[in-house]
Amino acid sequence: MPSRRRQREEDAPASHGAPLWVRFTLSMSLALAVVMAIAGFLLNQAARRVTEVGQEQAMVDTSLLSARQFLDEVERQKLRAEREVLFELEQQIGKDYAASKRQYADDSPVLKDLGGYQNATREALRVARQERERKITALAADSYWKQVGERTTELPGGVKRAEVEIGPEKRAGHVYHYQTRSENAPFVLLVPASMQAAGDSMFGLIVAMTVAVIVVGALVSLWVSGQVTQPIQQLVEDVRQISTGDLNHHVHARGSGEVASLARALDRMTKSLSDARENEVELQVRQREVEVAAEVREQLLPQVTPKVAGYDLGALHMSAAGMGGDFHDFIETANGIGLLVCEVSGKGLPGALVGATARSYLRAKLAAGGDVKEALQDANRQLARDVRRGMAVTSLYAWVDPHSAIATVACAGHKAPLIRYTGADKKVRLIHPEGIALGFDKGPVFDRTLVAQQAPVEVGDRLVLVNTGAMSLTNAAGEELGEKALYGHIQRLGALPTEQFLAKLRAALEEFSQGADLPRDISIVTIRRA
Repeated sequence: MPSRRRQREEDAPASHGAPLWVRFTLSMSLALAVVMAIAGFLLNQAARRVTEVGQEQAMVDTSLLSARQFLDEVERQKLRAEREVLFELEQQIGKDYAASKRQYADDSPVLKDLGGYQNATREALRVARQERERKITALAADSYWKQVGERTTELPGGVKRAEVEIGPEKRAGHVYHYQTRSENAPFVLLVPASMQAAGDSMFGLIVAMTVAVIVVGALVSLWVSGQVTQPIQQLVEDVRQISTGDLNHHVHARGSGEVASLARALDRMTKSLSDARENEVELQVRQREVEVAAEVREQLLPQVTPKVAGYDLGALHMSAAGMGGDFHDFIETANGIGLLVCEVSGKGLPGALVGATARSYLRAKLAAGGDVKEALQDANRQLARDVRRGMAVTSLYAWVDPHSAIATVACAGHKAPLIRYTGADKKVRLIHPEGIALGFDKGPVFDRTLVAQQAPVEVGDRLVLVNTGAMSLTNAAGEELGEKALYGHIQRLGALPTEQFLAKLRAALEEFSQGADLPRDISIVTIRRA
């Protein structure tokens, strides 16, 4: 539990490093807030300046244009008034001359003088009136503004508006009409489109500010993405290096928040993968060792049970989960049959190899049929040269002469004695000669301590050779079978034929173990005189 809590704490983002989404949001918000504040301030100042300038320029232009229009209208009214006065004078002169004609005779010198004066004056007045007409016509023809199209917009208060072109430059603008009285000329106000330039200026400023916001946003995004992508790119490189099989590669990415957590997780992952690969290799090696040990052990066990007239032979082997080199064998000689049970001190493949080596030496020497002691002594000398120090093989060997019904028993450090069941009294007797294990000593001590002992094999007698695996058998409660219980089973079942004897003995051992794993292999060989 503490390790899991510590791992969660390591996986959690560091307290001084904000999550990526927080950093990105704050950075973008702050940058855009600054840019928008500056843009708003500049736009406000520019709008005020443009508005003031535009309004002032519009008022000036309106005043000038309207004043010119007003002066032209005043000039036209003046000319019209002068034209009317001249016309009235011309008419009055005509009336005065007609009155004079009634007063004076047609040939009167006074009437002649008046006629000449009247004609000259009327001609002068006519010329002056025509001049006024020409000027009025010229002013009308040379209007300072001209309406564009026929569309007129009605505005509140009786004001009308229309689009016009002003002056020879044909400046765009509007004319506003207001009819004060029906008999008077309408009030005309000319307004040029001088605010268009201000609008263009404002549009340009808005476009510039928009571009500035976009550029600043892009730069901030680039900076934030750089802060994020650089560690992530390093993580990608680290993962690519790890993917090549380099599980010892250390993640170099640095950062805070999620990036740091991811880097630590990758480091732990690579370490776990490295450990898992090592474990897998080790497991494969062990599995291969188990397979080889199983193959070797399979070869250690006899493939067939010999047939001896007057005797009933058999063997029982129960394999443990852990492979070892324990084995049993039947040794056929020219004048008898030998029963062999051996235990190897090592486990796994080394134990199996030592067992195979010992079996080959023992079979070669014992199968010759010579003296049992000499055969074991020769096998010990060869085995002591080949096995490493600390490895040893115990053996219990019984050679039976079928003709004399005598068994010669030799023990090389085997802890389990030979068990002799006598058919006459149905009792169990133990035969356990002295001797040390094979491979401990190269010769002198082994040769001196090895003893061979003989025992008769009467009708109904049974010899049983076992290894210590049968005695150390445990049940689910951890209780050990022990020697006395094993001897009791053999005494109870010893009179049965060998096949039944082994089957019931196996059943008894399995019943005691209650399905628990065997601590080590169990090897049992037996011979019964029928």
